[in-house]
Amino acid sequence: MAPDSPTGAGAGGSSFDISSINRNDLGVMIAGAVAFIASFFPYWGFSYKFAGRGASASISAWHSYATVGLLLLFAAAILIAVKTFAASSLPSNLPVGLHVAAAGLAGLGVLLLVLRAFTYPHASIPGGSYGVKWGAYVLFIAGIAEVVFAVLGMRESGEEIPGMNRGTAAPPAA
Repeated sequence: MAPDSPTGAGAGGSSFDISSINRNDLGVMIAGAVAFIASFFPYWGFSYKFAGRGASASISAWHSYATVGLLLLFAAAILIAVKTFAASSLPSNLPVGLHVAAAGLAGLGVLLLVLRAFTYPHASIPGGSYGVKWGAYVLFIAGIAEVVFAVLGMRESGEEIPGMNRGTAAPPAA
């Protein structure tokens, strides 16, 4: 067996332990991966049934400004992945904490996805319907989970939102 082979930990090899990753960071990365998969599920579509025959069609979330929302969700997950696996390659004096940035990116991404889904036309007619499909709801849940884990990671790390005063200053005199 070679010293650097994948099956043995030689001079340059090391074993990876998933339990060493922060739970909130892992949650952001997993939610981002689930959102990526869910982005290809039916997001909006129509279906009808008439005289025993039916048809349906749908589109994925990769349309209009929902695409921007998806890219923001993925950017948040990638940012946390880089922080987790390659922290030494990141600059140390960033104006915004990485968890704050991830929470902001993911939050804006979810907002764009929800807005786009519910600005498509929707209605239910006899024998059919058109509107948001089940894949959109899976995507919303994954995106919301990503935001929650990013905010929890932000709170756990002690990062503060720039410009937000946490009440440390005395109130102005009357």
